[in-house]
Amino acid sequence: MNIRLRLTLWYTAILSAILVIFGIIVYFGLSRSLLATLDNHLQREANQIITQLKFEKDGDHGDHTEDHDNEAAEYVGTFKAELEYTPEPGVFWRVLAPNGRPLVDPGHFSGSPIDQNPLDLTRPYFAYGLLADNTPVRFLTLPFAIRQQQAGAVQVAESHAELQDIQRRLIILLGLSIPLIILGASAGGWFLANSALAPIDGITRAANQISAQDLSQRLNLKLPNDEVGRLAATFDKMLDRLEAGFEQQKRFIGDASHEMRTPLTILKGDVEVALNRPRSAAEYRETLEMVNQTTNRLTGLVEELLLLARADNKQYPLRLEEIDLSELLAGEIRRLAPRAREKNIPLDLKAPPTLFMTADPDKLARLFTNLIDNAIKYGEPGDAVKVVVTPRPHQVQVDVTDTGPGIPPEHLPHLFDRFYRVDKARTRKLSASSEVGGAGLGLSIAQWLAQAHHGAIHVASEVGRGTTFTVRLPLQPPFD
Repeated sequence: MNIRLRLTLWYTAILSAILVIFGIIVYFGLSRSLLATLDNHLQREANQIITQLKFEKDGDHGDHTEDHDNEAAEYVGTFKAELEYTPEPGVFWRVLAPNGRPLVDPGHFSGSPIDQNPLDLTRPYFAYGLLADNTPVRFLTLPFAIRQQQAGAVQVAESHAELQDIQRRLIILLGLSIPLIILGASAGGWFLANSALAPIDGITRAANQISAQDLSQRLNLKLPNDEVGRLAATFDKMLDRLEAGFEQQKRFIGDASHEMRTPLTILKGDVEVALNRPRSAAEYRETLEMVNQTTNRLTGLVEELLLLARADNKQYPLRLEEIDLSELLAGEIRRLAPRAREKNIPLDLKAPPTLFMTADPDKLARLFTNLIDNAIKYGEPGDAVKVVVTPRPHQVQVDVTDTGPGIPPEHLPHLFDRFYRVDKARTRKLSASSEVGGAGLGLSIAQWLAQAHHGAIHVASEVGRGTTFTVRLPLQPPFD
């Protein structure tokens, strides 16, 4: 079942339930209102009859007041009742004595089931009944009293056939209109569902044409800024990220292959030269030293690739403990000082005596080793490298500054990309010398290590004046 049909069915079911409930409310509400109107009319007529009811002594037409000394029953039995009020047409009425004997009776109820059934004249009540001609009526029995004693009761009735007719017509109207409304609404719902989901069909068709071999295509649907429009825009942004990821993966594989091919070619060449003819022990030793150096470079490259692969898969968790950052940096400075002295590069540390923080000491040491080693590696004799630690509220800032040649501004946005090197010719020169040239992964690893500690790393550089790498780390990372 497709989504259009499901939406239409849900819409139709909900609308049907609403209309049925609405119809029931209208039916019972209107019926109750009409019945209340009818009952109010009967109440008014009964009160009017009681008000206009007069009693006269038999054989004497003179008026007598209700202050007669006899009891109320004797009063009613001695005097005859007359009604000086004519009820409205369509109103059936009569006046009864407490014993049920008619006092004033136009004969409206004669021969009817109402007249034949036992009557309760002690309390007011509404009821339904039939007249002799089978006219359905609603009647009110309303007792009245004289001198605080029951003196009789008035019965008034009115046909409720019109009310039944209105109810019947309302049922027919609702029974015909609700299905028609539901049918029309279902057709409209289907049309609206088609209109709303048509852009999604366009997205589906466009997405089917996009493959891993060609991620350059985009939906480019001109849609309003609604849910579907934002979905299409988000899909295009996702394709941008996928394309960038695939391109980065291709570059990564190509660069890794290139980086590994070069030392492997050197390694194979050294071995072939050594095997070309018999050589002395010193020559074999020299060859083995070159093989060992190339193997070290390959081992370092593979370790860095493995580290980044584990980092991407979140398989390289941090082992957090409380450390003294000043002591850790001092240890790294001592370890790298011989290399700096070989190149005549002063290496200095400016840090508080102690600065405790929570971090992974091994990974943090590698982060700063990469930055300091990078500054030494590409520095010239006479340049200087300085490490400055600045405590800040809830975090620490470490600046690794060198006075080397600097980095052109167009390279700065890509400096942390994998295998990216500012000066490849210089890297090859380092590889040919006693230095082991980097593969362009050191800064990528440094950035990941900073981010793994919920920190950040930034670079600022000016050609001819040097470079500064700024690392900001929280003293207490928000780890679970």
